Amino acid sequence: MENSNKSTKGFTLMELMAVLVIIGILFGIIFTGAGYLFSAQEDKKAKAEIETLALSLKRYKSEIGDFPLTDSSDNEEKRGKILFMTLSGWIDNYGDVIPADERGQSFLPSDSFTLGKNEGGEIDTYTLTGDQLLGEIDENEEIFMIDPWSNAYVYEYPRSDGHSGYLLFSKGPDGKSSSFDSELTSTPEKQGIDADNIPDSEPGKWK
Repeated sequence: MENSNKSTKGFTLMELMAVLVIIGILFGIIFTGAGYLFSAQEDKKAKAEIETLALSLKRYKSEIGDFPLTDSSDNEEKRGKILFMTLSGWIDNYGDVIPADERGQSFLPSDSFTLGKNEGGEIDTYTLTGDQLLGEIDENEEIFMIDPWSNAYVYEYPRSDGHSGYLLFSKGPDGKSSSFDSELTSTPEKQGIDADNIPDSEPGKWK
C-alpha cells in the first residue's frame, strides 16, 4: 500500500530564481575583483617600466652628455622610436645610424619592454628578428616601446611646454591626455582625461 503522506520534494520557481540571482552576484564580485587586480598589475607594470626608462636615460646622459633629442613636430610614435633606438645604441643623439662595429652596449635592460609597430592605424606587438638583434636595422621602420595598454610611451626632449628635463609618461588605460605644443605661461589645471596618466604629474605639472 502506498504511503499517502509521502511528499515530493523539489525547488520552486522562486527558489531557483533566488539561487540564480545569488550566483550572478557572486560572479559579479569575482569578475569585478579580477578586473581590479588586473588593472592594478598594469598600472604597476607601467610605473616600473617608466622608472627603468628614467634610469636608462640617466645613464645615457652620463655617458653621451645629453638626453636623446626629439623634434616637437614628430608624432608620439616617431618620438618613441627615437627613444627606443637611441637607448638601444642603434642611432646617435642626432638620429644618425651608428655602424654595427661602432655600437656600444645598449642602455636598456634586455627583454624588459614590449615593442609595438603601427600596422594600418593599429598598434600591434612586435618581436625583433634575429638580424635586428644582431644590429641590422632599418632606420625607416617605426618600432617603439609600448605600455600595458598598447600605446607608445610618450617621450619628448626638449619639452615643448618649456619645463626643464624630458617628458616621459604613459597615457594610461584610456590612451588620452592633454598635450602642450608651446611654452606654458602658467600652470595648467588637470583635466579628466589626465586622471589615469602615469606618473600623474605629467604632462602638465598641474596646479
